[in-house]
Amino acid sequence: MRAEEQRKYRERKRERQRRRKRRKRLQRLYSFVLFLCVAVLAVWGVRRWFAGEEAAYEISAPVVRTEEEVLAELQRMAKTSRDIRKILDRAEEYPPEMLAALANNPEMLEFVSGYPDQSGAESDPQLTAAERKEQYPLFLQWDQRWGYLPYGNSNIGMSGCGPTCLSMAVHALTGDDSVTPASMAQFSEEQGYYVEGTGTSWTLMTDGAAAFGLTGTELSLDEGIMKRELDAGHPIICAMGPGDFTTAGHFILICGYTDDGFQINDPNCKARSGRVWSYEDLSRQIRNLWSYQA
Repeated sequence: MRAEEQRKYRERKRERQRRRKRRKRLQRLYSFVLFLCVAVLAVWGVRRWFAGEEAAYEISAPVVRTEEEVLAELQRMAKTSRDIRKILDRAEEYPPEMLAALANNPEMLEFVSGYPDQSGAESDPQLTAAERKEQYPLFLQWDQRWGYLPYGNSNIGMSGCGPTCLSMAVHALTGDDSVTPASMAQFSEEQGYYVEGTGTSWTLMTDGAAAFGLTGTELSLDEGIMKRELDAGHPIICAMGPGDFTTAGHFILICGYTDDGFQINDPNCKARSGRVWSYEDLSRQIRNLWSYQA
């Protein structure tokens, strides 16, 4: 009996030892996993800080604000953005309309941040290899390569949506990589298509397009007509009124459609370019439209 008790005692002891070992292994595993999580979060936080990476902002319809309201909105955004705090510290160095544009569109942050020093600007801006390969690359008017270049009484980044859209149409139909928003804005201004106090004249979309080998045809605002033009490979440029895209005037390019709506390139916003738009949503804002063929 005593031998049996000793055997059972030894078994219980071994079992306790096994349980202790399992607990230690689990504790080490938990500690390792916790360490990895903390390390990943720390690296992510440091990278965001040094890169000036911004929290995601929802892009909503632009609104008209007073200068006080613009500053209040930027101060709200600055709570999660070191770069916007820096801009506010130098607010007097920025045109008021540029700060208002940033309040409406946080995607412009890098462009606005670089404005005082014109950082990122290129003397002879060229398209990237990826852009050359795409039929409809999204050219952004506030791309730092050309956004600081003058256009009218402002610059391409603030006022160059028309030339930017037409340069996308030229690239799509002719493959001419030399026609960038920069060269198109220079052509528009030199040829008198920029109208002081108004912006880009609609005649750029027809007479101006002809200088680059395109025929621009004014269309009726009709969903079926628009889809037939797109089916024929003819992109469409739309002059937009106030609404989802602008508080005043704006140009966008329609490059295709799906069952859910039209695909667009908005030269002022990546987020709006990344979704499809129903005919109903677009038509209530379109003031004029042109299709293009080479």
